[in-house]
Amino acid sequence: MRRRRPRRHAPAEITYAELRKLNPAAARQKALEVYQHLRSIRATARALATTRNVVRKALRRFRDGGPAGLTDRSRRPHRSPRQTSPALEALVVAARRRHGYGPLRLHRDARVPLSPWTIRNIVRRRGLRPKRRKTWRGTRRRLYVWEHKNPLSFFQTDLKVVLDRKALPPDVYAHHQRAALPLYQWTACCVRTRMRFLAYSSEKTMKNGLLFMMLVVQWLRAHAIHHRVSFQTDWGDEFGGKSPRKLAALDRRFFDPMGAVLLRIRKGRTTDNAIVERSHRSDDEEFYAPLLTRFANTEAFLLGAFRWQSQWNLRRTHFGRHMNGSRPLDRARDIDDSIKRDVALFPPLLLDRLELPELAKHLPLTVDRVGLHVSAHYRAT
Repeated sequence: MRRRRPRRHAPAEITYAELRKLNPAAARQKALEVYQHLRSIRATARALATTRNVVRKALRRFRDGGPAGLTDRSRRPHRSPRQTSPALEALVVAARRRHGYGPLRLHRDARVPLSPWTIRNIVRRRGLRPKRRKTWRGTRRRLYVWEHKNPLSFFQTDLKVVLDRKALPPDVYAHHQRAALPLYQWTACCVRTRMRFLAYSSEKTMKNGLLFMMLVVQWLRAHAIHHRVSFQTDWGDEFGGKSPRKLAALDRRFFDPMGAVLLRIRKGRTTDNAIVERSHRSDDEEFYAPLLTRFANTEAFLLGAFRWQSQWNLRRTHFGRHMNGSRPLDRARDIDDSIKRDVALFPPLLLDRLELPELAKHLPLTVDRVGLHVSAHYRAT
């Protein structure tokens, strides 16, 4: 006698997987309705294009909990013996909101007694991460291959306003005004090693900008660093302005004879100088805000700036790209062991007290021919 072939039912218009993406409870309810019509787990699974275990699970949940049992249940474990205590989690949240540090610096500088990975998970879970802003429109931004450059050969150079209401507490801001401390900080940061050189001034002039970069070049030459040095700046007047003819004259008459070159970031791409810009935030958080009130005059301030620069170059660890927690001097020596420790001890000078002819007397031109005695458009009041 021939066995009867089981009756095949047409598949449903929508599969179980597609319905579950819309509503898990409705998908299980649909499985119950099809089962009540067919009275076969295998036929129900075939009609909904799913497995028999899925149908059995829907039937079991309805039998144990009724319609409420069809909803998704939490997968959180019943016990978490290694869970971080609420007190430590509150400590992480308070330190994050107070300092704004990342997980590594919260563990190292804020003395949070948890591993950086645990701190990272708490910050993510509490929604304390800042929103990422898109830094390019439609096209991928260019990545500079800094890891292949020589140490102390490529510097991002920028000017920072020290007297900043947004960065300094009110008492620190008032003390800076009373003590008449320098208004501007000139910074040159090596992209390969993060080593920085600082100088200060009370005026924002092109003379001071060129003085600073020429001082850095002469300092490197005095410490047996003879490769070509590049200074990448923005388009500000303190670095030569926007005139191509003026920039070419500066490069030809001042930088090229010293084995240096003056570069510009791409217009509208402030991220090209992101390393030196990020270092200015560390200046506010670790130097100016906590320590500026200790300096009663400019001489004490310059001595404090020298200590801060030495701390940055010799002892402070950095976790930026390719740094991996190393110090700038150690990073430079790992690449070139001939670099001496003294190169990291650049003295932060007050540029207003210097004269450009004293530095340029060995160059093949006079200063007035390029117009460097003329200040930039922005001057301190």
